[in-house]
Amino acid sequence: MFRHCMPDEEDKANVSVLEAKYPGAMPYFFSQDPDYITVKERVAKMCVTGEEALDIATIDIAIAALSVGEYLTPLMQKELSGTVASQ
Repeated sequence: MFRHCMPDEEDKANVSVLEAKYPGAMPYFFSQDPDYITVKERVAKMCVTGEEALDIATIDIAIAALSVGEYLTPLMQKELSGTVASQ
């Protein structure tokens, strides 16, 4: 089984630097900073060149993801209500 924990050691070092640089900012921004930079660079490049932004979700992908969430929500609520009741 694969497990991942955020922030990892590399992220923790970056988080410390960013916390000092931007005191009071929301902590989740710090651990996700490298990802935000990547997204912004790819979208900016798309705006300039017209090339598709690699690995960036489109509005159609976002709508599909929301549809999956809407489908799964009642199923998960039902599943979880049985788990809570049995504990």
